[in-house]
Amino acid sequence: MQIINTGYLSTNYYILCNPGVMLLIDAGWPGTFQQFKHVLQKKDIRAEEINYLLITHYHPDHAGLVQEIKDIGTKLIVIEEQLPAIPLFKNYIKPGVHYKPINPDDNIVLSTAGSRGFLKKLGFDGEIIHTPGHSDDSVTLVLDSGEAFTGDLPPENFSDNPFLSESWKKLKALGASKIYPGHGGITTVA
Repeated sequence: MQIINTGYLSTNYYILCNPGVMLLIDAGWPGTFQQFKHVLQKKDIRAEEINYLLITHYHPDHAGLVQEIKDIGTKLIVIEEQLPAIPLFKNYIKPGVHYKPINPDDNIVLSTAGSRGFLKKLGFDGEIIHTPGHSDDSVTLVLDSGEAFTGDLPPENFSDNPFLSESWKKLKALGASKIYPGHGGITTVA
């Protein structure tokens, strides 16, 4: 498996590549689809090659391009705990910014328990877990090899938030050892 950072504008977006499958984690600011495609082109990737998309949480810097990416044939994976966030997402968008609302009808909706089996079919060993602490809809993809794609989940000792603490306990219990954050560099878990 290969992990490619396709981030821009201070936000990381990761593509996990297995033979015949590309999974994009998070999807650009609203109104930046051409910039997104340009970054992909520099990495020798065509946007149409991306098969699946997972959003760590529905904030503008992580989910602004969801519908535009879906429109080119990419399937959106949604964890059940994220369903209420999708219709509310448009409230985060500033007036005058080009934004295409997310169609809720054609997504792949999974439970966290069902995520492992689905990912296995794509050739990824791991699971998607609910990790509130930054937002109620935050999820993390944790691979069995230790990589964890956390979006904006704050560091473990960032605050005394009980949701944050519980999220980090779950990550550690799954063996998360290398953190791929939505902002900043890759870190390791002590």
